[in-house]
Amino acid sequence: MEKIKNVILYAIFRSIFFITNILPESSRYLLGKTLGRIIYKLVKSRRKITEENLKLAYNNLSDVELKRLAEKVFINMGLMLVEFIFLGKINEENFRDYCNIEGEDYLKQAFSRGKGVIIYGAHFGNWEWMAAFISLLGYPLSAIAARQHNGFFNKKINEIREDKGINIIPIGMSVRKGYSDLKEGNLLYILGDQDARNHGWKINFFNHPASTYPGAVQLAQRTGAAIVPTFLIRENRAQHRLVFKKPQIVPADTSEEKQKEILQKLINITEDVINKHPDQWFWLHKRWKTLCK
Repeated sequence: MEKIKNVILYAIFRSIFFITNILPESSRYLLGKTLGRIIYKLVKSRRKITEENLKLAYNNLSDVELKRLAEKVFINMGLMLVEFIFLGKINEENFRDYCNIEGEDYLKQAFSRGKGVIIYGAHFGNWEWMAAFISLLGYPLSAIAARQHNGFFNKKINEIREDKGINIIPIGMSVRKGYSDLKEGNLLYILGDQDARNHGWKINFFNHPASTYPGAVQLAQRTGAAIVPTFLIRENRAQHRLVFKKPQIVPADTSEEKQKEILQKLINITEDVINKHPDQWFWLHKRWKTLCK
């Protein structure tokens, strides 16, 4: 039964895939917004999680404002889905038509050290396009990615990613392979903003303790790699701004307490970007699921 369900879902995805790639830009944008609104109406469980999370972070908003913001979050997800499908038509010649780049000197500075670079991102904006744009800039990039439960989706999604030059590292191999890539001087793309269960460190996020993955800071300490906080911010329709922030260095002799301070700084940077564009973060995830003491 599960296999039949996966086949049906993949067939729907392929239909949307075909339609998206033949539509003009304005129609793709409308399709993405419409998909987002439909998902918002249909997926009540995720809508509830989104509204609860937004209430935790922005308790000054009224219920009407929270619901309006939650719908915008789903619209952003619909746009991201359509854009991801369209990624196959983006290449080295045209990708700058879709993004302006800010702070690339920070990335160049970090890369020139020859010790590898950790791109520290979040489930914000269109994080899939962000990885593709960095790779299309000419940097050797690996990305840690969870395997999708639907094998058909997993294969197709990774084909699209790898077509842009991104080397995919499954989560089970992430530490060993990520360490190896950094030691070779490459870039490693890590999204560090989701609940880490009992594997994480207690870090404040929107004034609430949250279990947070420490892997980026630990790898930086072990390899000497610089951590470059990076975000792709949607400006309008398919236009984005790729922002590289000041590199963070974690010396080999950094204590765990100091590492936690650096991780808190990275989360603060992430929170600041989210505060400016709250509809672009993935509020659908149970970010404060793990109780931190």
